Formats: sequence, structure tokens, C-alpha cells
Amino acid sequence: MNRPALPDTDTVRAAMDTVLADAAARGRRPTLTAVERHLGLAHATFYRHYSDLITGYFQPRIPRPAAAADDGPADADETATQTVRRLRQENTELRRTVEVYAEMIRQLATENDALRQPSAVVRSLPARGNV
Repeated sequence: MNRPALPDTDTVRAAMDTVLADAAARGRRPTLTAVERHLGLAHATFYRHYSDLITGYFQPRIPRPAAAADDGPADADETATQTVRRLRQENTELRRTVEVYAEMIRQLATENDALRQPSAVVRSLPARGNV
């Protein structure tokens, strides 16, 4: 069985650079799958032979998402504080809504009960000739 020769380190780095540049140009996140496809290698083979390039060369060059790049410990605390404040306000509004609905249901139940009482039944009027 004759296996094809694996690409050398420079070829793999060039493929990684190509994928990184292409992803940046398209506004997408670069992936190992794209590098593997570019080189025509299976994932297991690529990872087995080039794991040092993956962790030392490719992954550090992947740009972090914009939201994560700006977040620091102070920003995370502020975001958490704002989230708690927003959730408490939503909780208060939902409790008020439930109270309004509960009152409406109580009124409807009271009206329904009153309409079911025999005294609330409207009796037919006598005929005109019987006055």
C-alpha cells in the first residue's frame, strides 16, 4: 500500500495563511476544516501530524469575536449588573401583569356565578293580549 506523502511544514503554514486571509476577507471565522480541505487531508491525519502547528501557529492567529475582545473583568461585572437589573424589572412587570389577569379572572368568575343564579334568569314577558 503506497500512501501519498504528507505536505511539509512550510506548505501547511502557507495553507493556514491562505485560509486565515480568505476568512478575514469574507468576514468569517477560519476553521481547521478549511485548512484540511485545502490540503486534501483527513482530520485525524492532519491533527496527528500537525498538532503543534495547529496549537502554536493557527489557533493564536484566529481573531477573537469582537464582543469577547472588548470584555474585561470590569465590563463583565457591569454587564452582569445590568442583566440583573433588567431581569428584576421584567420580573416586576410580569408580576403586575399576573395580578391584573388574576383580578380579571376573579371578576369573570363572580359575574359567571351571578348569571347562573336562578334570580338572574330573565323571564319572558307576558303576551300583549294578557295585560
